[in-house]
Order: sequence, then C-alpha cells, then structure tokens
Amino acid sequence: MGEDLGDQRFRIVDFSVDAVSGTRSNFVRNAAQHDQALAAFFDRTGADYERFNYLGEWHTHPSFSVHPSLQDVHAMQDLVDGSGGVRFAFLLIARLRWHWWFEASTHLFVQGHVPTPVDLILEPDMLEP
Repeated sequence: MGEDLGDQRFRIVDFSVDAVSGTRSNFVRNAAQHDQALAAFFDRTGADYERFNYLGEWHTHPSFSVHPSLQDVHAMQDLVDGSGGVRFAFLLIARLRWHWWFEASTHLFVQGHVPTPVDLILEPDMLEP
C-alpha cells in the first residue's frame, strides 16, 4: 500500500506479509488476508483513496532472478484486466544475496500494455536498523 506523492511518484508506506501460503518457488496470495490488510490500511489512512491506496504486489525470489516469471506476469495482467477496478499495479520482486546485498526489480502493469520496468529508490532512513 502506498502514498501518491504526485508527479508519478509513490512511497510504499505499508505492506502485508503472508508467512503461510506458498513455497520457496511458488506463491499464491491469500485473498482474505490481503483484504483484511487493505481494510486496516484504509482505516488508518482515513479512507483517503486519492492519497493512499493499493499499489500492487510483492514477493521474493530467494533462489532465482528478481525478474518477473511468466506466472508473475500472467497474475499481474489478470489483476489489471479491468474487471476488479485496478487501473495499474506494481510488482516488486526482491531477494537477499550473500546475506547482505539487497536486489530487487519493480515493474508497472497497466491494462493493454506490456510490463514496464520502473525505478525503485530506497530512502537512506529505510536502510537503518
């Protein structure tokens, strides 16, 4: 979930974690848990949908490239197909390499368009423990 900063910039301000579903090489989102996380987020942000809203999905590829798999691309395209009211969504895929190097990719998905890589900027204060 994120905040619209204007000028096509967004800040990730919250996220949900599903520690039960999936395996090291496959993940399927728990829709009920996801809906609960969104409801709690919208309660905290006063349902200000113009400023705070759903941004997309994230998961890890602990043993694989951080580029979206074909399954990832299909899942995201299904998400923005127009039937659920999601106009666009980002997919963030991350992994930790050699116990200290954070690696990630971020792609924008929009109905009728190919996935587009976008820049992910880590804020310095986000990196401190």
